[in-house]
Amino acid sequence: MIYLIGPMASGKSTVGKSLASALSTSFADSDATIVAHHGTIAQIFAEHGEGHFRDLEVQALCRLRTGVVATGGGAVLREENQQLLSRGTVIYLELGEAAAAERIKGDGHRPLLAGDEALNSWIAVYEKRRAIYEMLADVHVIVDGKSVLQIVEEVLGQLDQL
Repeated sequence: MIYLIGPMASGKSTVGKSLASALSTSFADSDATIVAHHGTIAQIFAEHGEGHFRDLEVQALCRLRTGVVATGGGAVLREENQQLLSRGTVIYLELGEAAAAERIKGDGHRPLLAGDEALNSWIAVYEKRRAIYEMLADVHVIVDGKSVLQIVEEVLGQLDQL
């Protein structure tokens, strides 16, 4: 099992698909799994709150047990998920503020980044999670300014060293 963790907009899903292809294994996205069964993330947050979404996230990660899995940025907040992730190989995709600003501009799909202060919200959320990402990571890749192929190659190189 390989899990991709990192802040919102770090490219976990995009990198995950390419990494799974390079490793000839399956790919799953925990957020996409939740959306497929329960509606959009924004809708879940609006109707049931973040706590309910985090419960669904735990359930999704428990079901996704093979291949490469891209987690939601906040999946690491729950201790159950931290324990689950630690049973696999965890890849932390780090994204800097400037790169994040470009990626989240005009993104209306992330409930925690709603409003005019999206970058400030992103920074605040990331700072609360950064230490957890670092603690869980077996592999750490800074993604700023790199293509998906470059990131995947760097991940594969680090995986070879484990």
